[in-house]
Amino acid sequence: MNLFGAKSQKNEALGVEFTADGVAFAYIQRPATQEPHLVHCEFLPCDTKANAPEVLRNRLVKLGLQQVPCNVVINSGTYQLLLGEAPKVPLDELAEALRWRVKDLIQFPITDAVIDAFLLPEDSARGTSRMAYAVVMQRNHLVQLIGQTKAAQLTLETIDIPELVLRNLVQTCCETKRGIALIKLAPGGGSLQIIRDGNLYLSRQFSLAYNGGLLDELPAEALVLELQRSLDYFERQMRQIPPSHVYLCGENITSDKLTAAIRNSLTVTIDVLDVHSGLQIGKDVQEHTLSLCLLALGAALRQDVVGVA
Repeated sequence: MNLFGAKSQKNEALGVEFTADGVAFAYIQRPATQEPHLVHCEFLPCDTKANAPEVLRNRLVKLGLQQVPCNVVINSGTYQLLLGEAPKVPLDELAEALRWRVKDLIQFPITDAVIDAFLLPEDSARGTSRMAYAVVMQRNHLVQLIGQTKAAQLTLETIDIPELVLRNLVQTCCETKRGIALIKLAPGGGSLQIIRDGNLYLSRQFSLAYNGGLLDELPAEALVLELQRSLDYFERQMRQIPPSHVYLCGENITSDKLTAAIRNSLTVTIDVLDVHSGLQIGKDVQEHTLSLCLLALGAALRQDVVGVA
């Protein structure tokens, strides 16, 4: 199954993320000669996962958005992203070729796995072989997600992963020619992506003693250590030029939480991601709601398949 779908250019799109606490969605319009317009985004709390599709369906019907092409994001805990050398096969055979390389790296039978893959840029290789990421998901998780989209009566276009929808967000809101690192924090941990010239070069997950509350301070020492590890690997092992900026995002991530200890820890500029840069934001969109809908927003901003040569 092709999780990432086909290349698509749309003048409007929905992005949707089903979470443990509810469902987030974002609606994007793309005027021909203007920046993408975030018309609406919303997080709908739900008592159970079971009623999330109905809650979303009713809301989209009310807004008149139920027929808009939709990109759905996979939950972070339901798949693995595995990096390895790309077999020398045609692109349309890459996922199947990687299946037998990852079978010893997963905790369930390979016959129960749904796998897709994408290539990293040619200059990301540590040696002579090009690298690729394999996305591995247990079939029942995918079936459940597709069931939710059907129950919500979404016009499903693609199913995507957080790493690539964050790439979409960065590509829209930042200048990535030199390269940037994006850290998305959540209670208990975070993810880091390094993107250059619109391409994903590196992605990793890490644990962090951070609860994500409005008044919770960022654990500066631990956060900087994780950032240093990632940048050292990127520069020394992947032999890449370090990114020019590091941006942070996530619920209750505000500039006042970036202390001097964090900002002055590295030679690169560290700041909070400004989603207003590169986007027109609807007048009814609230800042806190926007922070809850970042993955849905990134999904709505999808325009192409990442990693296709």
